[in-house]
Parts: sequence; C-alpha cells; structure tokens
Amino acid sequence: MFLTKTGRFLYLAVLCLSPCLVSCSGGEPGAGGGAEPDFPVVEGWSQVGELLTYDADNLWEYINGAAELFVEFGVQTCRVTDLSHGDVTVTVDLYDMGNPLNAFGVYEREKPGDDVVVPNAVAGVVSAPYQALLVKGSTYAKVNTLEGELTEASGLELLRALAAALPGTTSPPQEFDLLPEAGKVAGTDGYKPLAFLGQAGLSDCLYAEYSKGGEASWQGFVVLPSAAATVWSEVSGAWDSVEHNGETVFFTEVPYSGFVGLVRRGEGVFGVAEAEDQAQMLARLEGFFE
Repeated sequence: MFLTKTGRFLYLAVLCLSPCLVSCSGGEPGAGGGAEPDFPVVEGWSQVGELLTYDADNLWEYINGAAELFVEFGVQTCRVTDLSHGDVTVTVDLYDMGNPLNAFGVYEREKPGDDVVVPNAVAGVVSAPYQALLVKGSTYAKVNTLEGELTEASGLELLRALAAALPGTTSPPQEFDLLPEAGKVAGTDGYKPLAFLGQAGLSDCLYAEYSKGGEASWQGFVVLPSAAATVWSEVSGAWDSVEHNGETVFFTEVPYSGFVGLVRRGEGVFGVAEAEDQAQMLARLEGFFE
C-alpha cells in the first residue's frame, strides 16, 4: 500500500531538494578552463586525442541539435577524447549529468537495446560494431568508433575498463523505489524531467511499464516529491476531474497515450497512462497501489 512508502517520500523529498554542487567548465572547448580533471585512464587503452570540454552553453557546437536532450536532463559538462587499442580507435564522451537520476534518464532515452551486465556500473549496452553506452553514478558515457570495429566482446571489455576508471554509485537511482513494485515490468524504469507524455504540466516523472492479471502492459508513473505540489496545481487548472472512491482524479486524453489520470495520496502524485477509456483509467489507478 502507498502509506508504507511515506518514509521514502520524505527521505527523497530532502534528497531532491538538495542542491547539486557540481563544477561547470566555462573555458573554451579543448582548453578545459583549468577546472575539469584529466580524462580517466582506461586500462588497455591509450589516449590519442586532445581533451575537449563542453558545457550546457556550448554543447551544441559538438553534437548540434542532439544537445537539447542533454540540456533538458541537466548536463553539467562533457569531456571528449579519442582512445586507441590495437587497430580500434574510439571517441569517448563523458557527460556529467549532475546526479545519478539524470544520468540514468538520458541513458534510458538513448540506449538502442537491452542492457548487458557491466561490473562497477549501473548499466551498459553494446551496439556492435560502432557504439557502446554506459551509466555510472552521475556519468553517462558514449563510445563511438572512429577506426576499426567493436565486437560484442571487445565492446563489453571496453565498458568494463571504463566503468572501473569512473567514480560514482553502481546501483540504480534510489528515486525509482517510489514506483510501486507489484506488476512492474523489469527493465522499463525511466525518468522524464520535462513534458512527460508531451504534457507541459507533467514534470519530474518516474515511469515504468506495468502488467497485471495477464492484461496488456500499460504505463504507470510517479512525480518526484519535490515537484508533486507544482504538478498537482498545474493539472488541476487544465485537466478534467472526476470523484472516485472519495478521491479527486484529474484526467485528460493524450494522442498515442490514451486516457491519462492522476491522483494525490499523502505527499505523492501517482498516474497511469495508455487507458482505452475513463473506466479503465480509474481501474488502473486503483490497482496501481495493490
């Protein structure tokens, strides 16, 4: 039941309100500004390129329009260099995303396939022959081949060496504990800081796929405690409402996401999406806490 999660909401509310004290380079790309540490030494690989450093203001110079996603997720800096091993040369981008939740969120948005087990990391994926991705702590790492090819095996070995060289936690962000466990589909956790489901009023949403009683999967989500009051106020002025079991439910119909409903319990705001109609939405909301 939700009430058993009250302690976690209080703890995570403090966590989410705490400022992230992360240095941000103001120097020109390549200069490092004197503030960024050297690129970590990756065992078995030699640094063959200069170290370039970007921040939220100039990241577009490096990845053009793709920078918008990283800025949305709170990128602090991006360190870039080339590494070489044998006949393979890769470019490695180390994005400091400010906190583990942002790093995991952008990783989940960009990963092209299923995770692989990488020791000393939260998650990783190898897309042979050209790319490998990794998340550890607040760092999201992207590896792209310049010369030669990465195999599944060599890509995994590189991710293992890279993970060993990076600081940070190796467990998924604690905020995901706010999502109810019953019926959650493993490996579907994600985070969207802005405009979840394309709705301007839905910010700081943790989400996952759920399936109960053999039904087709649907999406459930929780608003971070630090944003719950704001989100509830936003939707209350823009969405329709219905009383259900003594609670106010705000709802709207979203293209490609069906009926979306929100309910507030204690300090938490919970929601479901992808319902075919209002009745199914209300049933899923009720079952979300079972």
